Amino acid sequence: MTNQWFLEDIEQLIKKRGRVVILDPRSQYGFLLPLLKSQGYTLLKTDSSLTEPWQTVKEELFLRYEAETRHKSDKVVFYVSREQDKLSFLLDYCFTHGCLDFSEPAKWLRKKLFTHTGLQVQLDDATLLTAGKIGAEKDLAWWKKILQNLEDLIDLEDALIPFMDDPEAYIADLEQDIRRMFETKVFQLLNQPYMTKPPKTLAEEVARKLLDGLAYNDIKADLLSIYHRWADSETYSPSLMNYVANYNLDSSVDPWAAHPDHCFGDLDQKALQQLTGHLRDKQYVFGKLDAIKARAKNTRVKRFIPIWWQDFTTLMEFDNQPLTACSSFDQVVGFYTSHFAQVDRAIRNLYTVFLSDKSIIRPLQEYYESLNYELLHKWFEYAHQYKSDQQGYLPDLFKNAKPGTAVIVGDGIRYEIADYVATALANKFKVDKQIMLAGLPSETEHNMSALYVGNNKVLAQHKDREKKLSEISGQAITYMNLEAVSYGEKADYLVLNYKDIDNAGETLQQGALKLFAEFEQVLLDKIAQLLNMGYKEVHLVTDHGFVLTGLLDEADKIAPDAIGDKDVHERFIRTQDKPDNPDWLIFEKPYGEYKYVCAAKSHRPFKSKGAYGFAHGGFTPQEIILPRFVFRKDSFATSSLEVAISNKTELAEVAGDIFVIKLQADTGAADLFAFKRKVKVLLYDDNINCGSSNIINMEPGKTETVEFTFDDRQTLKAVLLDAETQEQLDIVTIKKSSVRDLGGLL
Repeated sequence: MTNQWFLEDIEQLIKKRGRVVILDPRSQYGFLLPLLKSQGYTLLKTDSSLTEPWQTVKEELFLRYEAETRHKSDKVVFYVSREQDKLSFLLDYCFTHGCLDFSEPAKWLRKKLFTHTGLQVQLDDATLLTAGKIGAEKDLAWWKKILQNLEDLIDLEDALIPFMDDPEAYIADLEQDIRRMFETKVFQLLNQPYMTKPPKTLAEEVARKLLDGLAYNDIKADLLSIYHRWADSETYSPSLMNYVANYNLDSSVDPWAAHPDHCFGDLDQKALQQLTGHLRDKQYVFGKLDAIKARAKNTRVKRFIPIWWQDFTTLMEFDNQPLTACSSFDQVVGFYTSHFAQVDRAIRNLYTVFLSDKSIIRPLQEYYESLNYELLHKWFEYAHQYKSDQQGYLPDLFKNAKPGTAVIVGDGIRYEIADYVATALANKFKVDKQIMLAGLPSETEHNMSALYVGNNKVLAQHKDREKKLSEISGQAITYMNLEAVSYGEKADYLVLNYKDIDNAGETLQQGALKLFAEFEQVLLDKIAQLLNMGYKEVHLVTDHGFVLTGLLDEADKIAPDAIGDKDVHERFIRTQDKPDNPDWLIFEKPYGEYKYVCAAKSHRPFKSKGAYGFAHGGFTPQEIILPRFVFRKDSFATSSLEVAISNKTELAEVAGDIFVIKLQADTGAADLFAFKRKVKVLLYDDNINCGSSNIINMEPGKTETVEFTFDDRQTLKAVLLDAETQEQLDIVTIKKSSVRDLGGLL
């Protein structure tokens, strides 16, 4: 309010003759002067360092001359830092034009406060003036709280976080009296007497008190509240993380005794080590589980909560009991997709973080394998009911598909990965989740051939599979890699290959685990993009899943004991003669010189050449049960305002290097405020984004133009998008004319 009252007084006084003198001998109101420039006033100031009479007289003469010559028609405010009885050439302005007198600085503010609040001001002058600076932009409600002693002048919870972020800069911006008041509060927080300290030192002491309080669960409510706000701030949280990184956490700190909202990754890992060390002690683990679950779900300090806590609780809380009721192969499949797949995801995530730490991962792996053993026992019990449905899947799909169908054919997209993607997209799109059973051996060459061709034909080259699919389906299918798809891609039938998961797994083995989050994000982004581009259905299928061996000892490997010629792989064996081994599943699947395919009734690998870790080809649920998902958009439109590119004909041939895209909004809307749309234009050169407009606000009937340059390109594609939903609204191809631009002379 101080700002507002000051400007109101200036505006009232300057109406007289365009001149106002501010008398502020103690320079208490200098903080308000920037307001004058922002309002268009000319500010002329005296120099408070001048003491000799001849100096002050000369200065005032020159200021008056400047006002009446250079600023004759301007509204001029003289800011005078001396008493009225000391004035010379500026004195008559005080009487003939206007004067705002701050000679008794607190008096003006007391009067304003009483006038506007009706409350008596009990604050002493120094405190009141400090309040005036702090409350320059505060409202009357704040002032009333201050005057009634309902609120402190400085809210440490608001002020401390920006101070901690950059102590030197924050202190430098404070008026001296406000700085003293702020530092006093900080010292009170530290339970220290006031003393002079460098801002950085003071900030470090606050950080140490806060972090000590969290480590030893001895932190006051006000400091805890500040910590919660700090941790939740996108702007300031990096500085908190820096303090945490530089904090020397005592090795003796008990992770279970620390504050539950603590920010120490070392304590989380220490707690996990203790849990994994007692994993066979159910009472110990489950006694800690409530605290872990609470921490995993903590939203106040979520940036400091390891995501693997959720994976640990998923693993520990998983109940295999419903498996006992399964009495068919289909029921086991249903149990896996609805329940067990989340356990596979949990252990994969834990492998990603802790595979190099045997003290943690080995007990977790053993626990997972105990659960998986029960699943496999039931799975193999009903394995005789298994029947793959991969053969000819894509030809059958495209024979009946309508235009606007896109199919993502992944390589190695395990069910749990697809399920995660589907769950993440379910709040935006409709998802139909079905399953497919892979053929054996569950490897790329056979199963991709099954998907694309069928009839048990195996084509080694992917281009041959694509050619065959087009022939069999009779459709004009466009093929491309998933990563290459971009807005504006138009095809009635689109097949998108995505091989990253299998390629990375086979190349890097378990080293690829750290990349899986990126692979999932690609699927998330591209499925959403395809639907926003106008494809009516996006299908997600794959050739096979995979298993992870985790920590592998030599004794864990299965001896490939089969008589005669054989071809041994990590997850399957081909043989000429039918083996007699009750621990193997044997399928008659002729291929080359071999007649049978054998898979172990285990997730463990055969002894084979090459690295271990990531593998497929066998007959486990993780390898065989596959996603057959369909994503669709809701039928209703995201916005009723139609926006289109209106000058497509002009853009078909453009002379010169500059072109303009015209956007036109529909004029049919009755309610002009109900139908607005934010849009943007993207440019593509051979499916590579090479430019973008700013976001444009469109309203009914509105026309906007966007200007671009070819930049030595001959053909570009422009795509109009909804800036919020990313829905594709229109598309145009822009071609640069080979005819020279003669500037309208022709």
